[in-house]
Amino acid sequence: MKRTIAAILSAAMLVTAAAAAEAPSSWAKSAVDTARNAGIVPEQVDQAYTQSITRADFCALAAAVYRTWEKSGNVKSVDKAVVSFSDTKDEDVLLCAALGVVNGVGGGKFAPQQQLTRQQAASMLHRLGNLRKNAKDSVKDRMPHVFADGADIQAWARSDVYWAYNSGVMNGVSGNRFAPNNSYTHEQSIATMLRLYDTKYAVKDDSTSSTDSKYYINRAVVGPGVSQVYLEDAKGNRLLTDYKDTKGEFYDIELFGEWVTLRETVAYKHDVHNMKTGETLENYAVSGTDGEQAGWLRPSPENGGEVYGKDRIIYADGTSSTQTYDALTDFKDGKAVVRVDSKTIAAIDTTGKTLWSMNFAFDHSKMAVEILLAGDGKGDRFVVVNRDGSSYTIIAGGKRIASSSRALQLNQYSDTYIAAESTGYYALYNFKGKKLTKTYQNAFDEVGQNIYSHWINDKEYEYIRCDADGTNKVLFRVKCPNGRPGTLPTDGAGVYALRTDEHTITCFDRFGTTLGTIKNDGAMTQEITFENGCVRVMDKLYLPTGEEI
Repeated sequence: MKRTIAAILSAAMLVTAAAAAEAPSSWAKSAVDTARNAGIVPEQVDQAYTQSITRADFCALAAAVYRTWEKSGNVKSVDKAVVSFSDTKDEDVLLCAALGVVNGVGGGKFAPQQQLTRQQAASMLHRLGNLRKNAKDSVKDRMPHVFADGADIQAWARSDVYWAYNSGVMNGVSGNRFAPNNSYTHEQSIATMLRLYDTKYAVKDDSTSSTDSKYYINRAVVGPGVSQVYLEDAKGNRLLTDYKDTKGEFYDIELFGEWVTLRETVAYKHDVHNMKTGETLENYAVSGTDGEQAGWLRPSPENGGEVYGKDRIIYADGTSSTQTYDALTDFKDGKAVVRVDSKTIAAIDTTGKTLWSMNFAFDHSKMAVEILLAGDGKGDRFVVVNRDGSSYTIIAGGKRIASSSRALQLNQYSDTYIAAESTGYYALYNFKGKKLTKTYQNAFDEVGQNIYSHWINDKEYEYIRCDADGTNKVLFRVKCPNGRPGTLPTDGAGVYALRTDEHTITCFDRFGTTLGTIKNDGAMTQEITFENGCVRVMDKLYLPTGEEI
């Protein structure tokens, strides 16, 4: 009898555990309940809520929404294509394919059990949303959002991701990321499909927005070519009006949280003022800041020569380290390198914790850290050059990567460097010393993520993409009558703009895929710039697709 009762209790516990495991997460429960009551959650999706959804099951959700809209007359008139796949006869899949909501994977297959990614979900949601009656799909709906991992979004999904985010159908994830290649769960799929089904459930993701600054820099023109700079609070009140004899008027101001670097006159002389404590450090400057994490407070060399060993780590909240350092590099990705003693260097994090150390006799009188290029002198990777130019050494991650009597250029976006093989001849190498490209003459530069430019002749440059495995692809050949083209204008997240002829700008991503072209009939006399993911050409703004805003 006791065994029977124990068995019953055990079975009951298993049922309870299984039921608990089937429950949606707390954040998703309301959305799942609402969607279920609306009749848009198929049985096979209404379970295993935290597990990844398949392509076929997402089609089941999409088909349920479409059929509900269709019954209420809320869809556009669509000519349905005749579609078939060799690996599925699922009616929901075939309906979504016929409507153009989803595509196959090639070879006549659909891959119904393949896990759906976030960017695939965004594309399906956008296409389904466009079937709704009165759907506008305006340029405003597809305005770019510069995600921190935006470079990983594929060209075919980019506009869809922007639309899904702007419409409140899909959120980003923490750290202003979209995570385009991550899988999508059942409960996430139900929640987003509900937002598409009825826009009153749409949300705006606030996790990607940054807090407003307490201080603002205002500039006023006081004469031909002369400006005066002021520091103001959020209400427009001028600050630091009692600072020395300046009356709050400065030649230049730079902000880092509560730290303000002040330049009183055209003379290159800096002071740093702490707005939180009121402390002023004369002949100091803030440098090497890593976003809003940390930076260096350093004696300004323009005010009396180089001073070593007196650098402090500062934080945006106005605090700083008590320990001083001999900083060799700027902070990047929360790391910087310092000189410990005459024989040792080390990488530290923003708290001062040692990440690695290595034997390297860095002598300030004979050596310097190269800071001329974007990839140099940042984080725990840098180029050491003898002051007489006789030797170059790349250090990264606590290892000596390469040494040469000729110039070495550390790249910003990948574990690669450009080496001068002989005078005027260059090639790309990875950190293992493998040569990835052929040798180029006169000029070879990293200009984007896995994107490089090289000299062809006095008036032409070629842009190539080179992957980590050494796969090369020619992207563009352009005329550069004014010399070396320089770094590509970028949104900062893998989208680039290149003037490919006198009246055309081509936008493309880090994979080398063209996103769109911008035509301008007049002379383009100003530099191409990006503003919040949009391309500015003269007095007009465009989407990277080429559409004018």
